Amino acid sequence: MERIKIVHIQLLPLLSGVQNVMLTILNSLDKDKYDIYVISKPGGPLVERVLELGYNYIPLRSFKRSVSIMDFVAFIKLIIIFNKYNFDIVHTHSSKPGFIGRIAARITGVPKIIHTVHGFPFHPYQKKMIMIFYRSMEKFAALFGDKIVFVNNSERELAIADRLVKPEKAITIYNGIELPIISKKKRGKSDKFIIGSSLRFWKQKNIIETVNAAIQVCKKSINIQFIFIGDGELYEIAEKMITDSGFEDRIQLPGWQKDPTEWLQKFDIFLLYSKWEGLPLSILEAMSFCLPIVASDIKGNNELVSDVNGILVPINDIDRLTAILLSLPSEKEKLKKWGTNSRKLIKEKFNLTDFKRKYKEIYD
Repeated sequence: MERIKIVHIQLLPLLSGVQNVMLTILNSLDKDKYDIYVISKPGGPLVERVLELGYNYIPLRSFKRSVSIMDFVAFIKLIIIFNKYNFDIVHTHSSKPGFIGRIAARITGVPKIIHTVHGFPFHPYQKKMIMIFYRSMEKFAALFGDKIVFVNNSERELAIADRLVKPEKAITIYNGIELPIISKKKRGKSDKFIIGSSLRFWKQKNIIETVNAAIQVCKKSINIQFIFIGDGELYEIAEKMITDSGFEDRIQLPGWQKDPTEWLQKFDIFLLYSKWEGLPLSILEAMSFCLPIVASDIKGNNELVSDVNGILVPINDIDRLTAILLSLPSEKEKLKKWGTNSRKLIKEKFNLTDFKRKYKEIYD
């Protein structure tokens, strides 16, 4: 029997949440049934990982993050690639690959076209005309796909209500994660209370405001320590803020970590104060390690976090965030209960088995 040729398209060759969700889908597929390809901008850790896993990789050098004349070049190259390889399934991720990838796939007669929305490209922090432009692009691109997968219910409902997507095309599949074996050692009473995060240092993740809150906390409490794992274009600015504050010993920036497991086991609380999200894998990972969560009260986050397993904090309220972080070390029993509930939610609602099954159903 001839194998099914499937290609996933990413923009950036990183190993952040979007790319890791894709790899989880690909790793779940029967290798005797599927011939797997990945397309992305070349030169990053995603490419290394794809090749390590034995998948076929096709570089697309004309992919640019910002809107560019090179988008048309990428579009033409995708048409050429699709005609050459005759894929049975094209699966796109994020806005730009989703736009040009779906249109190119339909033009070349690909039998099945799937797009996963990991968070719409329009958000409240854009100018109105830019928001209208992106919404129009999403509505147009939706005409060319067979199924559109949303990682949270809020965006699926928004898309249907605003007529961006036909209801029969839209489906929610929550990101799933495997439950790890926890070997967390009990720390002594002299240890610091550690608030940690794993994130990209860029505008969406609100890292500057998060570091500002950490500095305010450190000014008021000597028993709290912060660890922010990750890197990105705002890393040096965050690093300078910390150096200027004099709290380098209590606000650590270890950089990007291939495996955050060891760090997560050191945390008492997981913090993600982002401005907009799809369904953050970093929170799911933290929940799987029995961590209570403090997160911004935005779509995506509010489908993972409630008073059952943490606290949601209004965005742009640093005083409120600071006060909450300062109060948590004295709430040991509540934190323990929240942590237990976090892991329980992974089992019940965000497990890997359901995630894999639902994507396989779409492919089949």
